[in-house]
Amino acid sequence: MKSLKNAKVGRFYTIKKLSEYAPDKIVRRLFDLGFTPNQSIKVIRKSLIGKTFLVEVRGYVLSMRSSVADAIILNEGDK
Repeated sequence: MKSLKNAKVGRFYTIKKLSEYAPDKIVRRLFDLGFTPNQSIKVIRKSLIGKTFLVEVRGYVLSMRSSVADAIILNEGDK
C-alpha cells in the first residue's frame, strides 16, 4: 500500500483508507476535511525536503505535514 507521503506530484489518486496507526484526533480531523475512502485526491506540490505537501481534495487545496500525509493510504492504481 502506498501512502500520500510517497505519492508523485501532479497525479490523481483514490484514498483507500486512513491508517489505523494514526492518532484518533488526526483521523477525525481528516474525515472532517473530506478525506474519506474512495475520494479522489491530487498531489499538487511537495516541499524540497519533503516535509509539507499541497493537496487538492473535494475542490479545495490544503497543506499538510508529512506525518499527517503518512496516515492517508492510497490505492495502487492511479489515474
